Amino acid sequence: MHEHVCALVSMLNQTRRHRAAIATADVCDSNAALLVNGDLRALDPIFKIYGQRRAFSGPIITVKVFEDNVLVRQLLETEGNGRVLVIDGGGSTRCALVGGNLAQWAHDMAWAGIIVNGCIRDVDEINACDIGVRALGSNPLKSNKKAVGDKHVPVRIAGTLIHDGEWLYADSDGILISKTQLSV
Repeated sequence: MHEHVCALVSMLNQTRRHRAAIATADVCDSNAALLVNGDLRALDPIFKIYGQRRAFSGPIITVKVFEDNVLVRQLLETEGNGRVLVIDGGGSTRCALVGGNLAQWAHDMAWAGIIVNGCIRDVDEINACDIGVRALGSNPLKSNKKAVGDKHVPVRIAGTLIHDGEWLYADSDGILISKTQLSV
């Protein structure tokens, strides 16, 4: 019985986490007016691709921290329901804000992806997870644990202002931010 319940929970998490992939190039081609008025924005191409999930999308949750990942952990310990955590780490590359354990936790909690304006570590572990991760790079040093930062605040990453509740679309071509959920 327990095995059946676990399998059912796993299937539900997969459903919540996996939306049909929408190609960012197609989104741009189909939504020229939104690009012009700023309701659809492309992030500067500064991120490296990690994790098994090359394409992902979902509503955004934001967190602003600097070399401290306590708030990141707190958010990833909640049900993701297919959302994307956007972490503004101030662009610091002096330590990692996400490692293999947090990436696995995010996967288990049905997060669609994680964007890190900073570094990750445990790259091989993250690459083994069925989750989408984008980061500036990797650094083996762990972060501080002081719980300093802000959740659910506007963040400016890669030339773009990003708000909680907006939508993120990522694939191998890049990352888009939209004020609303889109279709092609």
